[in-house]
Amino acid sequence: MPHDRPSLTAKKIARFLILIDAVPRLGPLLPEGAASAAEAILRASGAVGRRQIDMMRAPWTQRFYEIAEAFTARGQLVWFGLRKRWMADVVEEAIAGGATQLLVVGAGFDPLAAMVARRHPEVTCVEVDAPATAEPKRRGVRGAGFERTNLHICAADLSKRSLGEVLRGTPWRSDARSVVVAEGLLMYLDVKDVKAFLGAIREHTTAGSHLAFSYVDGDDAGRPHLGTLDWPIRATLRIAGERMRWGIRPRELAGFVEAAGFRLVGQMDGEALRKKYLAPIGLPEEPVAAYEHLGLVET
Repeated sequence: MPHDRPSLTAKKIARFLILIDAVPRLGPLLPEGAASAAEAILRASGAVGRRQIDMMRAPWTQRFYEIAEAFTARGQLVWFGLRKRWMADVVEEAIAGGATQLLVVGAGFDPLAAMVARRHPEVTCVEVDAPATAEPKRRGVRGAGFERTNLHICAADLSKRSLGEVLRGTPWRSDARSVVVAEGLLMYLDVKDVKAFLGAIREHTTAGSHLAFSYVDGDDAGRPHLGTLDWPIRATLRIAGERMRWGIRPRELAGFVEAAGFRLVGQMDGEALRKKYLAPIGLPEEPVAAYEHLGLVET
């Protein structure tokens, strides 16, 4: 992925949070306060123009996205909301279970770590992303009033610096129970880099720590495959310079993570997330275009 400008995907996902919040039936799906926090951070970061942010709450934008989904697959926007909600819930459950540290790798403009740092001052929260994204994110967090002594935003290119080296510049402890989030990250890495990432997480967390991540399906050669959305999504990402590189079949995930020293705790697909989050808010039939899977593993 290019590191000379803020990630286009990171900016897009942050704007999608605002758009989801603007749709009355979908707003309750998001973690409480996530959309307003993302909007405040994005505005203060300067990475996205004011008009681009304002338009996400415009009725015509909502209508445009509905039309766009009708020509591809309905439920893509809902999927982003489900993914965010599940990740936030996993983190809260881990903290309730004794985790004292949160690490978000490839954080983008997501407000998760900032919100956890504010809600749990006893939890050390660390974000890592490429400098072109992390630096405006840091500026946005400061401008939005989310700075906390337990929140550390690290600007680092992990292709040039090891995760351990980055963490040594923070209060992170490898002997403390932790929860790690890698949302929308692993599919952009080569398989060798995915294995190296898992090894680094294993090295810098203690037994009982958790890693929550999203991943995409793959073919026999480990190439990403996104089902009916494969061509449009991959083509768009290639144009943006953010090409997907790795995928794995869900049934093969347990063996893959076990080889890296983890135990698979669970997986979630679109149908499972529909039952968990959409049905309780009265949307049991809401379309979900889940082109990813979600995984939770434990050291």
